[in-house]
Amino acid sequence: MRTGQHQHSQHGCGGQSRGPEVIYGYCHDTNRMRMMDYTDYMRNMQTGYSNLYSNPAAGLQPIIDTLSGMMRGPSYSSASTHHKVHKHGWGCGCHEQDCTCSCCIRCADVIEYARCGEVRRIPITFDNDTRRERDVTLQLGNFATESGLDAGWQAALSPTQFKLPPCGETTVVLSMNVDCSKLGGSSAVGNERMPATVDRCKVVYATLRAEGCTIRPLVIAVAVLPEHCGAHHAGCGCGCCN
Repeated sequence: MRTGQHQHSQHGCGGQSRGPEVIYGYCHDTNRMRMMDYTDYMRNMQTGYSNLYSNPAAGLQPIIDTLSGMMRGPSYSSASTHHKVHKHGWGCGCHEQDCTCSCCIRCADVIEYARCGEVRRIPITFDNDTRRERDVTLQLGNFATESGLDAGWQAALSPTQFKLPPCGETTVVLSMNVDCSKLGGSSAVGNERMPATVDRCKVVYATLRAEGCTIRPLVIAVAVLPEHCGAHHAGCGCGCCN
């Protein structure tokens, strides 16, 4: 009985294998990473060097694309922060991806997700990397959308003035009422009066300035999600008792 060898390749990357597949490498025939034996590995290495010398950019691009696909997260983008909550079908096949739960957040230092009607508390810690005490005064701008629409939120900082000890830190709390009445949300369900909601993710921004700290102003982003985004699903016997 033969052991440690394969009669043929199952990956479409070269002919007969000559040993156990113990090396993980890039296969130029299938354009993906896979396990291969020493002979296949050396053959692909030679192919890679040949492509690199003949056309460096084209030779490296397939490997770069493969590695990027392996390391890329499932639903986040490095260019901007996206928050995606999708509906999932429970065997019914009647739910599709919901784009109203996707939030595009640009150029923010602090990100908080919330829903209409909530009171949010965001702790922010200021660090002092020097051996000199610093007197810090905080100024918070209005919360507004990227287009400049003022959300009209009531927000407060506590404290707004403090002494930052040498090589120490101080935590302040930003609290706000998430009011969606100015974000284009609806507020009535039939004849019943309900708090204002949004029909898709809305992002508002505020700038926090810290006088006495040698840092640029902090941009705070609050992404307001519709009620159905990330909701817990309770099945009603879909396809089970028919």
